[in-house]
Amino acid sequence: SLAMVLLTAYVCYALHAILVYSFSVKTFAKLSPVKFFKGIAPAQYVAFTTQSSVGTIPVTLRQLKEALGVDTDVASFTAGLGANVGMPACAGIWPALTAVFSVHMLGYHYGVAQYAFLILITLVVSVGTVGVPGTATITSTAVFAALGLPIELVVVFAPISTIVDMARTMTNVTGAATAAVITAATEGLVDEEVYNSDQAKHVAVNN
Repeated sequence: SLAMVLLTAYVCYALHAILVYSFSVKTFAKLSPVKFFKGIAPAQYVAFTTQSSVGTIPVTLRQLKEALGVDTDVASFTAGLGANVGMPACAGIWPALTAVFSVHMLGYHYGVAQYAFLILITLVVSVGTVGVPGTATITSTAVFAALGLPIELVVVFAPISTIVDMARTMTNVTGAATAAVITAATEGLVDEEVYNSDQAKHVAVNN
């Protein structure tokens, strides 16, 4: 069962990062998603290996400014904010996934209203979540307590939590970068010449 949770989590994060973020960049920023992912790739690598959104901020800032042409002020504010607010993977997908798994494991019968409450709780918990390793365990505990689920079940997911945390952090960092690009683009603060060039490749190689 834990293997399926692990697999499901990685599938969810991959779909969210690729589909949702690509759609957002293309629709709201009117920019190429392919160029975006090439530019932010080094930050994704660091996030995956360090499991720390806060620790990845310097690399995220560098890639946003030098590889994607995002204005310095927008990049600095949005990347820092994104490492502490939102956190779709740690405070959204993971708590919801483990809560649904636990509901079915315990044989509870949740209705539409209860699942809607679950979504609301994960949204509230995501505000002020710190981007450091282990955050997902804290957010899951808060969600379980709010839903009346046994918080002891959070320990059940401990064996795979660290493995999942790599994908969680990468998804969070990608989300913060997506927000930065969209914000800058809507304000006319993206240097599209830099964005559409091969600068992303040069930045990654030189650093």
